[in-house]
Amino acid sequence: MTSLLSISRSRRARTTTALVGAVAAVLALSSCSAGTSAAGTSSSPTPATLQLGWIANSENGGPYLAEKNGYYAKNGVDITIKPGGPTTTVEPLVASGKALVGLSSVDTIARAVNEGADLVIVGATLQINPMSVMSLASKPVNTLKELEGKRFCVQTSGVAITDGILKANGVDKSKVEYVNADFDPSPLVSGQCDAFEAFSNNQPVTLKLQGVDTKVFPMSDYGYHLWGDVLFTTKEALKDPTKRAAVEGIVKSVAEGWQDAIADPDASAQYVVDGPGKNQKLDLAQQKLQAAAFVPLIKTSGTTEDGLLTMSKAGIAQNIATMRSEKISGDLDALFDTSLLSEIYKDGPTLD
Repeated sequence: MTSLLSISRSRRARTTTALVGAVAAVLALSSCSAGTSAAGTSSSPTPATLQLGWIANSENGGPYLAEKNGYYAKNGVDITIKPGGPTTTVEPLVASGKALVGLSSVDTIARAVNEGADLVIVGATLQINPMSVMSLASKPVNTLKELEGKRFCVQTSGVAITDGILKANGVDKSKVEYVNADFDPSPLVSGQCDAFEAFSNNQPVTLKLQGVDTKVFPMSDYGYHLWGDVLFTTKEALKDPTKRAAVEGIVKSVAEGWQDAIADPDASAQYVVDGPGKNQKLDLAQQKLQAAAFVPLIKTSGTTEDGLLTMSKAGIAQNIATMRSEKISGDLDALFDTSLLSEIYKDGPTLD
């Protein structure tokens, strides 16, 4: 598999210690930072950088299609999109002003804020968290309760989260045998476990390309709610009229890009493979499947009513509840700012 969702990277592959150290360094140097350029007038686009959490692939189809189709320029932004990777920690880059807007996960941003970073979330790409339970279609595990008496492949860094989900849903953890695994789903196929903690837009795609059918159900059905690939900036940027307008332009453009990607996932994958992701030597068939797998995570009944990237009051409350269950403290309500989305969608949920 050529990519892992940024949620898995930020929650599991990175350590809190690394994030804390990076944020501390940013805060120490912030007085020396030139920040994001506020150049631009009403007649010229404002230069701004969008920092991705992961490489140029289908996960970032929306931002890249927005560039291809001229949405950033239309919305007053001279955009620079910087891809990420397995060693990229986005929060310090935004906090320091090296990027105006970044993509990351809600819980990672919350932890950075608790360490003093001046960050705020302004839009949410993945409305449904892809963290799921995957089993073989020939031997399906259909519910969380059915994990009792089964062997469950779980990544070491995800054990605490999984423990909490099982406990909250009345599953007897003593009856679930954890099998240590990484992100490679082959232990499920080889029979080392009966179920695998997966991401619905990742490992099931890997196995489908190998001709293996799977049964997948999301942990969000059992109360695990954390938005993924959220767009965030600094509170300071939102106070500056020029930067605020640029942030709004980026959020609107990304939403428009995702409208196009959702309308034609295959075309989105094709563009990313042939264009911005060309140096990654991505597999087109895999990218097409992954692009399609992202659609139900991004487009929901809520976004149909309120628009893509929406952050409803109910959704914010669910995210806060999940973060509290992960022992994340602080003023979590202040982590979300919906004012830009309200302005963007003042005329309805579809952008022209």
